[in-house]
Amino acid sequence: MSEAHWDERYRAEGARYGTEPNTFLRDNAHFLRPNSRVLCVGDGEGRNGVHLAGLGHRVVSLDQSSVGLAKARELAASRGVELETWHVGLEHYVGFGEAPEPWDGIVFIFVHLAPELRAAVARELTRQCAPGAVLLWESFSPAQRQLSSGGPHDISRLTTRADLAETWADGWRLDVRIVERVLKEGYGHDGLAAVVQAIGLRN
Repeated sequence: MSEAHWDERYRAEGARYGTEPNTFLRDNAHFLRPNSRVLCVGDGEGRNGVHLAGLGHRVVSLDQSSVGLAKARELAASRGVELETWHVGLEHYVGFGEAPEPWDGIVFIFVHLAPELRAAVARELTRQCAPGAVLLWESFSPAQRQLSSGGPHDISRLTTRADLAETWADGWRLDVRIVERVLKEGYGHDGLAAVVQAIGLRN
């Protein structure tokens, strides 16, 4: 989806996906080492990045929507935490150059990319990650097509266990799970959902 599309979505009153962190992220953030440098990919209005910043991590929230990132900065200010925001689409981030310093953690929460871009982003971020870096991933699986709690209509953007194993095959040890769970994330994700979750460790 385009920058204009997400800007329009985030202009609506309130937080589309709520202001509390994704529960998979919340429950697994302990895998991150203290004071980790973390990239939250597609962080939108900042709920996940702000949560991690509140835990003492050095967080960059990356998103293609300037409207979403403005809300992320407001949320960070309201919580009294520091949050760095990068306004860039992932298709431009790939090949953008070296990260200022290696990432200790990468967070993908409901970021649904075309397969080619998903693979390119994984290669780029793998290269930028420090040994021992942690990957936290949750996205909708193809079974989500039968449900109404959110997610893209394009099946190629939904991810399977095999997709994740292939995408992050080089340089990572992965634990991947297929789960059905109830989402309560604002008005954007609400109800029973079919998801794939992964926790990865950089070699």
